[in-house]
Amino acid sequence: MNKIYKYKLFIFKDEKGAAVGAAKSLIRTVKEKKNANLGLATGGTAIPVYDYMALDYANNKTDYSKVRTFNLDEYININSIYIHESYRAYMNFRLFTKINVKLANTHFPDPKHAAAYETLIKKHGGLDAQIISLGHNGHIAYNEPGSSLNSITRVIKLTQSTIDANSRFFEGNKNFVPKTAVSMGIKSILDAKKVIVIVTGIGKATALRHIFLNKYDKQWPCTSVLLHRNVEIYVDAKTAIAAGYKK
Repeated sequence: MNKIYKYKLFIFKDEKGAAVGAAKSLIRTVKEKKNANLGLATGGTAIPVYDYMALDYANNKTDYSKVRTFNLDEYININSIYIHESYRAYMNFRLFTKINVKLANTHFPDPKHAAAYETLIKKHGGLDAQIISLGHNGHIAYNEPGSSLNSITRVIKLTQSTIDANSRFFEGNKNFVPKTAVSMGIKSILDAKKVIVIVTGIGKATALRHIFLNKYDKQWPCTSVLLHRNVEIYVDAKTAIAAGYKK
């Protein structure tokens, strides 16, 4: 029987507020520990998070010089025409070039040595905070429905629904969306000391509703966060209400 823990829920009036809340949690982690290890996510949901972190750096000079980052995932065999849609390019553009993190300290999983990513993270003391968003079908990183709680960094074949969702970044052309990716597993994510979940947009309400049921469901990987002792969920009010939240 899996033990369910209570998460901290933060509801904001709009999506921007939720993103700022999640960003401030990451910033607090860095201020509390100068050499923090941050687990980072990509995708549309994370863009305003990194926008705020960049703004905070410009205004407050939060120091990232000793911080190490470990991204959740990366595409495999992305077409050179769309290399700017790689997660490395995304992170460089959205965050890394806008703060004083050392690029040598920013890490992505390698499909040829996937399991070595786990060793690298452990070598540096584990993740102090991991931010994740939810897929419409409840996937976290690229851990699709049915993924094992014991899963670690590995190569994953993307489902058609995920390919369809990601096609918006490839001018709507599904043929150019990579069919495989290398991704942290559910265990990799839950090994972090703190998990920050950002949920914005009505399309994510069904996934969030399953978390609100307070029951782990293997077919909804997002519910695995219920098994972690230190989880913060940041959500906009419309999505929270659509997911069944009641005061």
